[in-house]
Amino acid sequence: MKVIVCLLFMLVSAKECDKKANALKDTSSEKSELRMSRQTMKITYRASTRGFFEVIEITNDSISFTNDYNLRDFKTFAISKEDKETLYNLVSQLELSELKDLKPPSKTHQYDAAPAAFLKVENGEDIYMTPTFDHGKPPKTISNLVEKILAVKSLFEEQ
Repeated sequence: MKVIVCLLFMLVSAKECDKKANALKDTSSEKSELRMSRQTMKITYRASTRGFFEVIEITNDSISFTNDYNLRDFKTFAISKEDKETLYNLVSQLELSELKDLKPPSKTHQYDAAPAAFLKVENGEDIYMTPTFDHGKPPKTISNLVEKILAVKSLFEEQ
């Protein structure tokens, strides 16, 4: 009888160890997927009106921006690890699939009183984009992200 109980105990223990090993594999694959998505993620902020044009793109460890309507004269700079982490953390706090449903707080861009702006996040093949909003007055949900993008750009603007 003791032998049977010992065998059953060993079988149950072995099965529990298998479950824990599989759980560890799952979390490590989730982390690698997160790393992959950060490597393929691209954040674009664009604002324009008749006399103003600005495109800011953040990919991997760099920020590129231009005021050239033809998109030829991009200036590219490496961003700090802290800024990169902050940006990606702000993006991860968003529900990307709901970006398309955001309501702008004002619509002065519709009659050229403010540049029209939008935010786009590309993650692999998935593209998430906001409706047009006033440059300088983003929807509350994305305001921290937009402010951080503009702040990082302003660090390199003088160079």
